Amino acid sequence: MGASQKQILWMIACFQTLTHWFRARMDMYIAIDLLVYYERGNPDVSVVPDVFVSFGVPMRDLESYKVWAAGKPPDVVWEFGPPSSIKGDAGEKKEKFRQVGVREYWLVDPLGEHYDSRLQGFELVDGKYVRMPWEERPDSAVAVWSPVLQLEQHFTDERLRFWDRETGKYLELPEEEAKRLRLEAEERAECARGARREAEHALEVEIRNGKAEEARVAELEARARIHRNTA
Repeated sequence: MGASQKQILWMIACFQTLTHWFRARMDMYIAIDLLVYYERGNPDVSVVPDVFVSFGVPMRDLESYKVWAAGKPPDVVWEFGPPSSIKGDAGEKKEKFRQVGVREYWLVDPLGEHYDSRLQGFELVDGKYVRMPWEERPDSAVAVWSPVLQLEQHFTDERLRFWDRETGKYLELPEEEAKRLRLEAEERAECARGARREAEHALEVEIRNGKAEEARVAELEARARIHRNTA
């Protein structure tokens, strides 16, 4: 797989995040480090994206992705290149994906030393790759909109993240969602325990007040009896 541990982790995080986000779709194929063959009858011609997404292709176990068998090329490709592969990702591989017809091509420059942005997105327009507009946010996040995914891609906190404009939140990894849901459940349980404690305290106060009232009434009745007996 990747040339560095960090590159592998980025690839896995991208794959897991998108797989989890699109889990309800049965017509979306997401792969990591899988051979893509794009010339039928020529097994010597292939390319290996770090991560790719193909809409309209059922998710199943494939040993390789054959464009003619799938009926289409991948829609989106990511390359998480270490310095040793940056040149190839931005040159030869990018050209191959252009020829194949990949609609979006994304380059991640982990150290920010090779491009003017650590995240670059290219859109296929009239057979050519055109760089998509990008902006640097106040929090130093590099943000680029993906028309195909309908998500913003951010390079922030030393990782690639996906931002959903509709919810105004980042997409979560499965373990991040599980942790959030657990914390929310614990918070709800603590709120329920607090509400129960308050209800029990209120009941105790009510009982004490009730007993005090009963004692006061009994005292008044006793005084009345004494008054009658001495009258």
